[in-house]
Amino acid sequence: MKTIRIDWPKVRQYVKTGNTYFQVDLRRKHYQGPRWKNFTDRQKALKYASEIAEKVAKQGLSNISVVGKDPRIAAWSEQLAMYDKTIEQAIEAALTTFEKERQVKESPHISELLSVWVNDKTSGLKKLRPRSLKSIRNMADMFKADFGMVRIKEIDQAKIEDYLAKKDVSDQRRENIRNYLSQFFNWSIKKKYHDQNPAEGIEIEISRGSPGFFSVEQCIAVMRQSMKKEHRSMTAYVALCLFGGVRPDEAARMTWEANVKMDTQEIFLQVDITKTKKERIFKMSNTLFEWLDYCEEIKPLVPPGNMQNRRVRLLKGLSLPWIADGLRHTFATFHYAKHSSFEELRKVMGNSPGIIERFYKGSISCSEVGKFWSITPASIAESSKA
Repeated sequence: MKTIRIDWPKVRQYVKTGNTYFQVDLRRKHYQGPRWKNFTDRQKALKYASEIAEKVAKQGLSNISVVGKDPRIAAWSEQLAMYDKTIEQAIEAALTTFEKERQVKESPHISELLSVWVNDKTSGLKKLRPRSLKSIRNMADMFKADFGMVRIKEIDQAKIEDYLAKKDVSDQRRENIRNYLSQFFNWSIKKKYHDQNPAEGIEIEISRGSPGFFSVEQCIAVMRQSMKKEHRSMTAYVALCLFGGVRPDEAARMTWEANVKMDTQEIFLQVDITKTKKERIFKMSNTLFEWLDYCEEIKPLVPPGNMQNRRVRLLKGLSLPWIADGLRHTFATFHYAKHSSFEELRKVMGNSPGIIERFYKGSISCSEVGKFWSITPASIAESSKA
């Protein structure tokens, strides 16, 4: 060892396993504390030795003595010196770790919080539509079954990624699940149950094909089916979706009095009807106007009751594969093909241009565009005679 400070406490420099250390020798008569303190920095060792000497000179040796002897302290001190840390710093780090472990062990079970989340969404100031609440309840039930009695702070990003990867569902469904988990964890942060959202940074690549839509022949078949006596009450509903791009749930809540302006040829959708809770008004196409004119004597505009059952009965007699949200997709496809304007389409459909292009707009031959917008009650009646 090389002595670099001669006065008490002495400081010596030594090399161990290729690393240079600086040892403060605290040994002295009547001193009961650790005998050595190790540093990896020369200046820190010298400063520590100087401060100890000054403290003893002013206040006496007892002020730096430690009651009792334990050889482990010296060993720990030497080990920590390799990381340029003191025993005090090690204890602080350990306590921080122990506190995090305690918080995890004492955090609520995720199944318990999912119930609170659903109740909060049901009774909160922000009113959600029945369909949205149903989706939240279904997701909460699934998460309860999947996560069981896991505590919320035991869930990290790696666990969420593993959970999603094991789900035997489409990428779009997987993304929907991730989105609901993210909503739940954001709520948990707001309510102080958690301090992070482990689902937020997860990215899921979704392969999207061209949006599906009905051909002109299929559209004619759908409208002809709706004109049959047993389905006549559904004609306006189908026409609003196919030739007006109205969402099925929005159409189901419409009435002649509040939403259809035949004199100005306009459709008005109030905030309590629209999915986005933003009102919109748009001009009917001539095709939609002719269909609503054909249906004007039918009251109400849309029949009350279970629309799902009515849709099933309507489609039962059609020999064509049904496309989810196909009527709205078809409207978007033919509207864009005719007008080439995302902005006009956005005003009618109530979506952003990006969403329309991503989900709704398909490609269609120009020769089919005119045929689609020529589908009217009169054209179907004429074709039926032929």
